[in-house]
Amino acid sequence: MQRPVPFEDRDQLDEAEAWYNDPLRTRNRQLEDENVQLKRLLRENGISWSPSLILDGPRHGVKRPSSNKGRLTRSSVSKVVPQHVGRMPTLPVEIQLKVMELALTSDHPILDPLSKRIRDNMTLEESVRSNQVAIGFLATCRAYNVEGTQFLWKNNHFVFTSHHTLRNFANIGVQHRQNIKSITLRIIGKYYDDSKRSRTMRSNVPGKKTVIKAAPRVNENPLSRKGYKSYTWLQIVDFLDALRPPFDPSHLKKKQPRPRLFPQLESMRIDFVHFPANYLSQPELDIHRLAVHDLGCSLNELMLTGLPSEERGLRVLNDLTGMVRDDGMVLKSTDTYLGDNLGLLRTPDCTIDARVVRAWKAVAKDLEEELELLHEADGLDDFPSHHRVLHHNAANVPAVPQEPGHPESTWARKKTIWKRVPSTRDSQRRDWVEFSRTWGTRVSPDDEDVDDSDVLICDGCGEVHEPLSDYDF
Repeated sequence: MQRPVPFEDRDQLDEAEAWYNDPLRTRNRQLEDENVQLKRLLRENGISWSPSLILDGPRHGVKRPSSNKGRLTRSSVSKVVPQHVGRMPTLPVEIQLKVMELALTSDHPILDPLSKRIRDNMTLEESVRSNQVAIGFLATCRAYNVEGTQFLWKNNHFVFTSHHTLRNFANIGVQHRQNIKSITLRIIGKYYDDSKRSRTMRSNVPGKKTVIKAAPRVNENPLSRKGYKSYTWLQIVDFLDALRPPFDPSHLKKKQPRPRLFPQLESMRIDFVHFPANYLSQPELDIHRLAVHDLGCSLNELMLTGLPSEERGLRVLNDLTGMVRDDGMVLKSTDTYLGDNLGLLRTPDCTIDARVVRAWKAVAKDLEEELELLHEADGLDDFPSHHRVLHHNAANVPAVPQEPGHPESTWARKKTIWKRVPSTRDSQRRDWVEFSRTWGTRVSPDDEDVDDSDVLICDGCGEVHEPLSDYDF
């Protein structure tokens, strides 16, 4: 029996629930309830809640204070309270800041900051984990709030499991968002059906299976709400759209581009969950538009796990590679999380595959100069243009700088490039690896030759082209 292919669409119920649970809208409802309670309390005690009734002196038996007599101030408190009373204020400022930095730095990544966490998007270990930071420091005083807020957003790593949490993060000031250098996106494919059911399928991990649950939906008359649906490729579109520059009124009168959600973001990891191979429909064209054109050439490193290694997955891989700058690095591995009846399960650590993006441009530049000199020596003036190189250089984004401290290469200069690659998928240790600039793949001293830049010259037109298998994993 042939398995049904889910129809790609956004679920209306999830969208409506996310709109209702928006943090700002939830806060407004709480303030409205609080105002109703305060008005009721004033009314029960015979006090008018309208400020217009007490603007000009005493009215209705209410007398406004005419001076600050009897009010506690810093000077009055200092005369009564000895200077030696208290603990933290007597410590040196450097020690206070160090204690605050340690208290507001988590040993584990923080999931969905500023938003309500969803149990289905977490593992069992993450769901039972207690508070990771002493957030109470921020409510101590204004000075602690200012200093602690910087430590909170700068020293922690954040994981976003929903594009709504990314959009809520725009409420943080850009002065704090620009300190974040690395984030993780956990894109979990969602499925919906007219009845509650689950499917056990092969995962992208050899020998492992994953359980995909379909959220039940009421069978309604509109045909658009019936049948088996998925929210996978469209969810990637929503995540990428949330990374674009949010609205900022302060930039309306400035002739400057609006900063992205994370202006100084250097590396990003995307964990794809419930993206089985040969099961989903064709990816959305908007992935290319957002990744290549809106967010193009903005990252130094991109890690992708769980993306299916077939035609659809490779197409998305090539589109997402457009977010990496020249001489940047793309890492690919199998699934980090698998579905289970109890939720998400983290898979054991494994190896990764690495590629260098568009490193061939440095070789192509030297090759074009040599061809131009040979062309001039032959007395020809119409040297052919290299359209593909100009297309990638249109953004005028500098390449990723070479990391210092790499070993000496046994190959010719500018033929290879060194990168520090993680030893495994989840490891923090990095090892030096040498890559071929032409193909972007790893090389070793045992290879015969890496000087194969002649493949960049097209036999038909004589122009310099990008190698066809530059991004194939």
